[in-house]
Amino acid sequence: MAGPREAIQHMILRRNYGCTHFIVGRDMAGSKSCQTGEDFYGMYDAQDLASQHAAELGMQTVPSQDVVYTQEKGYTTADEAKAEGLSVMKLSGTKFRKMLRGGEEIPEWFAFKSVVKVLRDATKA
Repeated sequence: MAGPREAIQHMILRRNYGCTHFIVGRDMAGSKSCQTGEDFYGMYDAQDLASQHAAELGMQTVPSQDVVYTQEKGYTTADEAKAEGLSVMKLSGTKFRKMLRGGEEIPEWFAFKSVVKVLRDATKA
């Protein structure tokens, strides 16, 4: 929940363990206001800060865009889906966990069947 500064910390830790590249997701370690529900940081603030400091940390950043699944096109970026008026499929983490525990079918666009099997097997143990 430290936002962009947490991305820098993760880069340093990974560099110290020998990594040369760092994948920075969208809204990495973001957090919301408990009063307004609004994000404290922009979706790509962590990527921007990580890129600014990559050279001095001896790392290369690999930014990850906001990828969504659409009925019409399959996987695409959120910006492209919005621009083209595509129907974005959504499944929250909370709903996913509920479906997983309940033995419901998990859509393949959300998780690979092999991953779902591992998760289900792990919860039975």
